[in-house]
Amino acid sequence: MHQVSGSVRTSLAVGFPDGALPQNLQQYVGRAHRAISVANSFPYEDTQFEIVMMAPEAVCAKAVREAHRVLRPDGSLLFTVPEKTRKQDGFTLPEIYKIVREGFNIVGLDRPPWWLFGCRGRTISICAKKKNWRAHTNVYRPYS
Repeated sequence: MHQVSGSVRTSLAVGFPDGALPQNLQQYVGRAHRAISVANSFPYEDTQFEIVMMAPEAVCAKAVREAHRVLRPDGSLLFTVPEKTRKQDGFTLPEIYKIVREGFNIVGLDRPPWWLFGCRGRTISICAKKKNWRAHTNVYRPYS
């Protein structure tokens, strides 16, 4: 998983049963950590968290939009999902890009080696940074 810079102060876990995070996400738990079950709307105000971690069952377009809303401008979204194969339901890379492209830039992607393609249990781990939109300004530049 891509390293998140600095120490984490605020984090939110979405959809993990009993708040139990997988081992690879334990290092991202902040001093002020919250956990909620799967929900289409998060019960928090805007820009409250530095990191949002999502369980595979919680990843959908609505939940990603809510994560974008509650993340600070430099916040990160972390999740691991099963990769779609003939033997396993899940997501393909284009489906993941479609879900996160509006509000996030993918900065880290981990998946097993290509020779394991088609094997059951194959997962894709994503680290995405919240996009910072700059205000559009009209700059008049006369031709020389």
